[in-house]
Amino acid sequence: MLNDEEYEIVKDSLIESRRLFEKLNNVADQYNELEHDESGYSLEDEETLQRHWKKLSSKIIDSLAQSLEGYSIELYNNEILSDRELLFNLVKENEITKISVDYSQRDSLNISQIS
Repeated sequence: MLNDEEYEIVKDSLIESRRLFEKLNNVADQYNELEHDESGYSLEDEETLQRHWKKLSSKIIDSLAQSLEGYSIELYNNEILSDRELLFNLVKENEITKISVDYSQRDSLNISQIS
């Protein structure tokens, strides 16, 4: 678990990345609007959105890594791009803290320590 000072660093870094979370929300919106064909979703469009999600989420994690010394960060990939949650592990000296950031509400982040 993060101590209070580390949690504040995480929170401040994520808040500074607010515009990136807004862009992740736009990716989720675009994913929800993809047109279906006979085989399901348009694979090419979905792959483009997946790359965009990965790039944006990596920027958020990179910014956090610069702010939080001594931790390595493991990002979980969203299986479904319409999920508006960023999950990652903060690892320090074999201690793992799982963090969930719910960005489903515009202009708001809900940050939770899961473990």
